[in-house]
Order: sequence, then structure tokens, then C-alpha cells
Amino acid sequence: MIEFTLSRVVLCACGVILIASVTGVLNGIYDMERDSLDEGLTDRFAYMLDIFQSSDDNTLILDGSRMLPEGYSVYVHGGFVELLGNGNRQISATKFPGEFLLEWGDTITVTRRKSLRSS
Repeated sequence: MIEFTLSRVVLCACGVILIASVTGVLNGIYDMERDSLDEGLTDRFAYMLDIFQSSDDNTLILDGSRMLPEGYSVYVHGGFVELLGNGNRQISATKFPGEFLLEWGDTITVTRRKSLRSS
């Protein structure tokens, strides 16, 4: 009877160890996937600004709650787009020369000047 009980205890301990090891691997995969999605969002944001820079439009309205996951922000400065969120930072290059900060829940209007004479 004791052998049966000990075998079940060992079996439960092995199961707990197996679940713990699989959970660690799955968390690593989830983190890699989230980083990949953040990088894709940063690249798409930079691409959108490049298209805006080469277009004939002078204003661009950005709604952070529609463009960003909750808790994220985008800081555009010096030809770079920085996506900040979950303790991570993704950077992508852009041709857009302006500077602004867009946070989740904010709505901002970005204005592009075509020449030095325009206001």
C-alpha cells in the first residue's frame, strides 16, 4: 500500500515539474510573439509617416486608442519612431522630420509644412 502511495506522489511531482517547464517555454514564445508584433506596429507607423510626408496632405489626425494597444505610446523624433510599452522599446526609421508624442487614449493632429513660407 505504501508503494502505491509513494508512486502516486512521485507521479504528481513529475507532473508538476513537467507543467512548470512547459509554462516557461510557452511564456518565452509569447514574449517573442509580442516583440514581433510590436516591431511590426513600429514599422507600419513609420511607413504611414513616410507616406504622409510624401503626400500632398498637410494634416494627419492620429487617434491613439485606435492605433495603439492599451498602455503603449509612440514618440517620433529625429527621424525615428519609438514604440514604448510593457517595459520594451522598438525603434524604426522614418523620413518624417517632425516630433510628437502619441499615447494611448490621446488624439493629436500632426501638421506638415510644405515650405518655409507656409504657417
